[in-house]
Amino acid sequence: MIGGAFGFFVDMFDVYLPTIALTPALPYFVPASVPSGTKALITAGVFVSTLIGRPLGSLIFGRLADRVGRRRVTLLSVAGCAFTTALIAVLPGHAQIGLWAIALMILLRFVDGIFLGGEYTGAIPLAMEIAPRGRRGLYGSLVSIGFPLSYCAISLLTFLMLHVAPAGGPRSAYAEWGWRVPFGAGAVLGVVFLVYYSRTVRESPVWLATVRTEKRPGPVRTVLFGSARRSFWQVFVLMAGVWFASNMASGLLPSLLGTQTTLTATEVTGTLVIAQFVHTLCFPLMGALTDRIGRRTFFIACGVSVGVICAAAFAFLAAGPWSGLPLVFAVTLLIRLSGASMFAVTPSYICERFPAAVRGSGFGMGYSLPLLVTAGYAYYQDWLGHIVAYAYTPVVLLVLGGALILIGALIGPETKDTDFDTAAERSGVPSAA
Repeated sequence: MIGGAFGFFVDMFDVYLPTIALTPALPYFVPASVPSGTKALITAGVFVSTLIGRPLGSLIFGRLADRVGRRRVTLLSVAGCAFTTALIAVLPGHAQIGLWAIALMILLRFVDGIFLGGEYTGAIPLAMEIAPRGRRGLYGSLVSIGFPLSYCAISLLTFLMLHVAPAGGPRSAYAEWGWRVPFGAGAVLGVVFLVYYSRTVRESPVWLATVRTEKRPGPVRTVLFGSARRSFWQVFVLMAGVWFASNMASGLLPSLLGTQTTLTATEVTGTLVIAQFVHTLCFPLMGALTDRIGRRTFFIACGVSVGVICAAAFAFLAAGPWSGLPLVFAVTLLIRLSGASMFAVTPSYICERFPAAVRGSGFGMGYSLPLLVTAGYAYYQDWLGHIVAYAYTPVVLLVLGGALILIGALIGPETKDTDFDTAAERSGVPSAA
């Protein structure tokens, strides 16, 4: 469980590095002469390239996780992630190599996304397969803590670096070298994880049982087109909504706070750190709650929360600019709680939807393939900007996300009492037992 949480921390640390740590250093890669709209698309492109790489990684590594083991895939994917992040940390800027600087950044982020898509196809199913049946929601939420903690850690590290190396143009200390520290930290975290995981975590006994079966189905084919396809497409709908909400409540929130409030970059980062830490403390409570009331009920509530509460909070921000740190903090915390709490339950829920023989592929693709639909959120916003004021476009996407979460939860079964020994019967795949 600790290994799964640590791996998810490293994964999400790398995912959100561009949106938090790189945003103040954007002038280092993109000249001031570039129009603001183009800059926004470039910034989104750096983030989106990682999101697009993750589904490809889940296809590649999810199959390997079901074929050669969860542990091996976790180690291989995190090693690739650490190496790629280290390369990003030493990239030159626009002054040195022109637009090749941002092009290389986007390319490396895409490769990074492939490896990131592999980490959770191994580590999270392994952690869920050892969790006690009646406490799988709690264990899944503890694994998921890696997500808000990583967001908090990036925000805190960026907050400290902005004090040590202030931002302010392409020649500022932060633009020259300050942003490199968080990326370097991400690479070091990957190495630390590799040492820890290789020494302390053994292969999943549930997966080892599937190796001894006579017939093992092709995992990708089974998930997409075979007996597990209904589970996959239901999870696909639900996770499409989750990712629309996450892209707003996590990916877009830092830049929105910078444009719709009068807070400085340092105050925005500090607000994110504290709000994220409070959100982190709520994850175990939410996971334990789903062990009592069920995952399905929780996701139904999340669908309403995203489409109503989080959307209303974004509409409030769009009416800014707002001043006053307490007010902005309250809205930020509300957005985090109402728009990103689904991640407390996604590890347990998605793993419970697939049998052991295809769980790596099922989790990886169910979790990541919806990103092919949602990763272009910046371009959806650009299109929606012709219909409504651009500042209100996140509200539309949040309403859509909430509706998809609600529909996905309603068409799916309750899973909290799933026995991994009999889960295969439900999906029509030969039981690992």
